[in-house]
Amino acid sequence: MAGPYRLQVSPAGGIVRVLLACTGVVSLLIGVWGFLYLRGHEFVMVIPDPARPGRQDPYWVGSTFPMYLWIPSLVSQATIVLWLIWQHQATANLWARGFQGLRIRPGWAVGWWFIPFANLAMPLVAMLELDRRSTPDGQPRKASPLLGWWWAAWLASSTLPAIGMVGSMFSAMLDLVRSVDNNTRSVDFTAVAHAIAPWLVLSGVLQATAAALAFLVVRRIDRSQEQVVAAGSAAPARPDAGLAE
Repeated sequence: MAGPYRLQVSPAGGIVRVLLACTGVVSLLIGVWGFLYLRGHEFVMVIPDPARPGRQDPYWVGSTFPMYLWIPSLVSQATIVLWLIWQHQATANLWARGFQGLRIRPGWAVGWWFIPFANLAMPLVAMLELDRRSTPDGQPRKASPLLGWWWAAWLASSTLPAIGMVGSMFSAMLDLVRSVDNNTRSVDFTAVAHAIAPWLVLSGVLQATAAALAFLVVRRIDRSQEQVVAAGSAAPARPDAGLAE
């Protein structure tokens, strides 16, 4: 081995693939269900009359915003943690083999995800090196187009729905604020819910697409990593092997 890295096939890869599959399915189902829920219900908040004695807090009548819309986020967080563990070990395997010309160390393979602006490109660079150098002898191979498609889907799923929701909510909320005065005793948020509903579907579709592509990327690299570890774990031949005693 070269350096402080341990050569092994990380079991995190299999867990990551399971979580990615769950993320894709859950995201798509919640996106469609959330759209139907928001479009099929009314969301009205009642503001008690301040002239009435006793303290009264605003309360919802009809429907409330469902908490289950956050389930995909929770599943995604677990997936991200396991992904980072897997990527660190897979990158460490290349360094443990002592391959020459590597640029991304295992720590930076993880660290680039947390650096603003750099995380828009450098994690892809790290993954491209991991994919290209995951060969038995470390010689670069052609990177799979899957990585480019996965990264595009990941960026789209992380930005487009959020931007769309904020824009839709801002416009709907602005109209709502203009309609509220001191005499208002109920505020109808139904238009706000209807405005963000389509973006839930888009979010579900993009997250499911990104998860499916990530699944294929992890599977491809894991299969290659098995060869990397097997080649590095093979016992070296004895110098006198094959010589007559």
